Amino acid sequence: MSKLHIWLGNFGSEKEFEKYLDQKRYLKAWAVYDNEPPTGSEEEDAEPSPELRCDFCKEVDIDTYDEDFMIMKYYKKPVDIKTVAHDILVDEKEFESLCKKHKISDFNSVIAYEDSDLSEKKASGSTAVKYIGQLQQASDENLSEDSTVHHLWIGENKIDKKNILKQAEIDKDKVIKLNYYHTAKSEKLDEILILQVEDYNVAEKMILKVDTMKITTANSMLDLAVKGNLKLDGEKIGSALEMKYIGKFDLE
Repeated sequence: MSKLHIWLGNFGSEKEFEKYLDQKRYLKAWAVYDNEPPTGSEEEDAEPSPELRCDFCKEVDIDTYDEDFMIMKYYKKPVDIKTVAHDILVDEKEFESLCKKHKISDFNSVIAYEDSDLSEKKASGSTAVKYIGQLQQASDENLSEDSTVHHLWIGENKIDKKNILKQAEIDKDKVIKLNYYHTAKSEKLDEILILQVEDYNVAEKMILKVDTMKITTANSMLDLAVKGNLKLDGEKIGSALEMKYIGKFDLE
């Protein structure tokens, strides 16, 4: 079971929070360095300056972070412990205990990152956000028959809704709801999700994930709500349906 480093903070706006974590300049500079031929100039051929890194990376002394292993969440409205614990998939009581230990009750942003190479000493170096420690992230074994998990796929081609479960080789008795949407003209994915996914919290998680994957548009969306103890091979199903697997999103 993986462990997550957790930071909490207060930012004046979502834009400020995103800027704090924005690695675009640094990654772009490295892309040029890795792909452009040498110029012969020692100065121009030098490796990108670490000063181009985002403030978060500089504070915790890491080169960059893997977005697939990080949850970054900004809350526009006041949020409670239960919601945040649910969003980052950790135990609510353990998360609450860490918040009390560090005397934190007011925050509007959270960063949760799985990185076994990052020491707590380095993680504690952050200044714009408060590092509170590590917690075990929930796994499939923590989910029961009564819990619900959403799986999301997106694609371009239209598929026969009646044959989705057959193609995906999924037992219909384990499916709580099948939500499939298709439009002939590509649309903004965040708008599709917010309109088509009934649970707002789940839709927000999905939007956050596709944003980190830099996927902005789609023609088709498949949101499959299944019983929590059902294990699915999202990539295999995606291949069968000719859709891209985005991930799973739990729901209490």
